[in-house]
Formats: sequence, structure tokens, C-alpha cells
Amino acid sequence: MVTRRTFISTLAAGLLAAPVAADAEGDAPLVITGGTLFDGTGRAPLPDAEIVIRDGRIVSVTTAGTGVALAHGQRLDGRGTWIVPGLVDMHVHYYDWMGPPFLRHGVTTVRDVGSNLERILELRRQSRASDAAGPRIFACGPLIDGPAPRHGPYISVSVTTEEEARDTARRLLARGVDCLKVYEQLTPRLVQAIAQEAQRAGVPVTAHLRDTTAVAALEAGVKGLEHATGFEPCDERAGAEVSRLIIERGAYVVPTLAVIDRAGLRLACRKRFVSRLRNLGGRVVAGSDTANLRPFPGAFLHRELELLVEAGLSPREALMAATSAAAEALGQGGNLGTIEPGKSADLVVLEGNPLQSISEIRRIAHVIRGGRVVWTSPSTTTGGGERR
Repeated sequence: MVTRRTFISTLAAGLLAAPVAADAEGDAPLVITGGTLFDGTGRAPLPDAEIVIRDGRIVSVTTAGTGVALAHGQRLDGRGTWIVPGLVDMHVHYYDWMGPPFLRHGVTTVRDVGSNLERILELRRQSRASDAAGPRIFACGPLIDGPAPRHGPYISVSVTTEEEARDTARRLLARGVDCLKVYEQLTPRLVQAIAQEAQRAGVPVTAHLRDTTAVAALEAGVKGLEHATGFEPCDERAGAEVSRLIIERGAYVVPTLAVIDRAGLRLACRKRFVSRLRNLGGRVVAGSDTANLRPFPGAFLHRELELLVEAGLSPREALMAATSAAAEALGQGGNLGTIEPGKSADLVVLEGNPLQSISEIRRIAHVIRGGRVVWTSPSTTTGGGERR
């Protein structure tokens, strides 16, 4: 068994080595060897894995020593670690200061579900750069709300008629948003008008509901329920009907249990709903609602995963809620969410087994975003000390 100090020394030496020259096919590869891989697909973990990364993408995933031998490249000795896909936070209100803390908590992709349109589109553009100092951003644009938006005109658009709802949806879709978010004051007729425009463009609609029920929203074509709103979560019959429709319509729930817990709301009822939905085979995806109530970027997503496990998901299912299931809900399952050849090289190297305890997701040694090592724990490079 390799000792922690030997492992840390070897890993640090590999990361601090001088860069090697590029080969004819592009940049020299990054090769991670020796860790146990949880690839996010649901397959059994792969011990002693070897992952080859080049030009920001995963080239191969094999057992160490069985793949193609590489003459050069940056090597990361992962013996004693667990390797998981980069985390996806599906409910964020993003600000430009959030990039580094998200990355150092293993969050390599976020979905912004309510921001000023011009600002978030610019931040999204910046996030696509190969050397971006933050996670990859997907954006819904502003909240689409009724006549008196609770969050004001800077991050909300007010609509009161079906024509205004359709015009707003078309305008946002023309700007290339990745999703639309309908908000509290919209009536079923307005939600349906927006969903119809989004369906024509192949863009999903998610919802924070109040004046439209979850049943009506799902029947109108809404694909996501934020905070599990639109029904009384303590009502078992209502929860069963919503669960049935979520599964029937191929929709999903982002329960944001961490922020509900912090706000002192009905957490136990939402946990029971999440448990029921999971038992029926419905989709639960992870989101933190950063920066609502000022949670710290990334750390609140870790807490969300712990609460999902408390609600009845297994650690494996909770991890998939923040990786493959989240990527599928984004419409990015072909590019993100799992560690497979051809996909974007977003990985998190952990010091412990997250399938044994989901809280091990907090013990991060390295974060790789788009094939670059973007964060390394100070305790990994120094051989001592604890991380927050």
C-alpha cells in the first residue's frame, strides 16, 4: 500500500515537472494512472485506471498498462485516489467572482437560471475560452415573470399577455440562450405559450412555480421543476401525481435541498418527495441555488449531494445527479457528465471513496477542466495540512 506521503510526493512531482514539447497531433497528453475510476455511466468502478487526455478531450480509458504506451506527456500518479467526472451545478445565479471557488470545489459546469441577459451571455462567452478561470456556463437568461417581478427588472422580464410571452421567448431564443426559465407570477396560459416557442427551437424550459401548478406546467411542456415547486410537497397524493407526470413527460426535478434547509422551509417533505421520485425511477438532478442566501460556490453543491443521500439516493445516484443526469438535462450528454473517450476532459481527483461516503466529495486533490489541471490542493503539494 502506498503511503499518503509517498502518494502526495509522487503526484506533486508529476504536476510540477517541466512541460514537454507538443507532438505532431497537438499538445502533449495528460495521463492519469492508478486511481479508481467512477465514470458516471453507472458502470462498476474501474480500479487501477489509466485515462489519456489530449487537446481537452478524453482519448482513452483503460486499465493501467493495457492501453497504448506513450513516449511523453504529463503524468499524474493517482494511486490511492478516486476519479469522478467534473461536477455540474444545475441551479446557479452566476457572478464573475465565482469562477475560482467553483473550480476548486470540483464544479466544472454550471447552469445559470436567472441573470441579466447581456451580462450572463458575456460571462458564458468568456467561459468557453480554453484558459477560462471558471466553470463552463450554460444560461437561461432572465427570469420570465408577471407584472410585478419579485427580483426586479435587472434579472427579470415582465409579461402579461400571451403575445408578450411569445415575443419574449422568441427574443431570448434568438440570442442563443440554452434554456428558458418561467417564474412565479406566470399563469398556465403564459407558461404554455413560452413552452411552445421553446419546443419549436429545441430548447428546454424550467420553472420556479407559484401561480401555475406543477401538473399544469408539466402538461404544457415544462421539463424542469426548480425547488420542487408548484405543488404541496407534504401532500402525498399531490407528490405522487407530480412524480407520475415527471416520468411520463421525461422531465426532472432540481430540489435544491441545501438552500431549502438553510431557509428553514419544509425540508422533510421535499426529502420524502425526492425519495418517492427516485424509487419510481424519476430524474433528480443536483443544484445549489448559489448565490441565494449567500452560499459559497461549490461547497453548497457538496451539501446538496449529502442531503440527496439523506433523502434516499445512494452515493452513486447522488454523484450521477451532479454529473451524467445533469448533463442529460442540459442536453449535453454527448459531451459532458461522464469520463468516456471523446468527451470533454472534466475530472475531479478525490482522496477518498465517494461511493462509500458522499462526503468524500469534499476531499479534493485535483480538478481538471477541459484537459487542464486548474486546481491542486495545497495539502497535496505541500504534503500536509487540512483543507476546508
